[in-house]
Amino acid sequence: MSLSALNQINLANWKNDPNVSVKIAEQIEAASWKKSPFEPLAGRGSDRGVRTYIVEDNQPYRPRLKAQLSGSGVRGNSDFNSNFDNLEILSQTIYPEVVGNAIKSEIKHYSALKHIDFIKEASDSLTEWIASKRDRALVCALSNDLTNAVVCDLAEGFKTPAPGDDVPKLAQKITPDDTMNLKALRRAIFQARAGLKYNNQQAFPLKPIRSEMVTTGGVSVQNYSYIILLDSFAINQLKSDKEYQDLQKYAGVRGDKNALFSGIVGIVDNCPVIDMGVWTSVNVGLLNSDVSDSEFEAHLNKQNVTQVTPPSSYANTTSVSIGALIGASALVLAGNSVVHFYINESEDAGRKTICGVDRVLGVSKARFMSAGGVDSIYNNSDFAVIGLFSAKH
Repeated sequence: MSLSALNQINLANWKNDPNVSVKIAEQIEAASWKKSPFEPLAGRGSDRGVRTYIVEDNQPYRPRLKAQLSGSGVRGNSDFNSNFDNLEILSQTIYPEVVGNAIKSEIKHYSALKHIDFIKEASDSLTEWIASKRDRALVCALSNDLTNAVVCDLAEGFKTPAPGDDVPKLAQKITPDDTMNLKALRRAIFQARAGLKYNNQQAFPLKPIRSEMVTTGGVSVQNYSYIILLDSFAINQLKSDKEYQDLQKYAGVRGDKNALFSGIVGIVDNCPVIDMGVWTSVNVGLLNSDVSDSEFEAHLNKQNVTQVTPPSSYANTTSVSIGALIGASALVLAGNSVVHFYINESEDAGRKTICGVDRVLGVSKARFMSAGGVDSIYNNSDFAVIGLFSAKH
């Protein structure tokens, strides 16, 4: 958050006006999304990549989704009751938690100006923290326990699994030469559209994400596509792929003409490719197998998963980058509409000031179960995520 945004708030009156904290909280919420790579993907609708739900407390929350009707219906003079279809309601339980952080001032007698300076600086730092906490939770949920994937291969573009291979076992076969390439991305798009799993078993097609494409003349066109998220290692490898280079010559509108996905690095079969950066201690990016298990688990809400698979479980002797193709409702975020901001000057007999922020946050990958106990192709499978694995170098 730019500190100048706080100049419009009368910080000098923070002691007497409780609305000061409310206004700061609103600024923090808005600023926390402004630079987030997930901001263009988030929204309340079912066609958003990160589907958000407003909850006011940390009680378990059950988002619901209707599966497509699959019955054959009736023909001619047949009565409806001769062949009723099955309305399948899918649901999962999300357990939100309260996350927060606070900063304590130095020991000194604060003038009104010093109070204001500390509130400004604390607000800015806490904005970065709350954004990082949320985005890291989204990344960890995205990569955990992947049920569908494409694993890059030097010779064929993508690897064919052996009988009995699950996603981690297939990813563990990566060698240093198995770099990101166009064939792998097109395989992932095909799996998403055709409803196939990594082992060619039938699953379900992924619903694409809605975006708004602005064409020449200012005409807005609704566009539906999958989004390909890669780290910087995979992006560099992809840019070196001759087939990908040739494709981008005819990729069409992108960059500043695309109202939603500005800054994309390319388009594959109408699906934007986005460089999400690399996970480090100071940067929120996509995971790779060199990220420690403990750091990964620190940002994963284990109540919202059935199995924990840290990044290291996808690698053997070669470090791997973990990207993803996502569709609509790939991730679910449940939380309150704004953060809460606190100012307390009574610490240490009034010599110190504390500024703090917290919020209700529940992050999970969409993985629905049939509510009525009916076995379903959706059961315990990622609803709109396909992992993308390549050698990290």
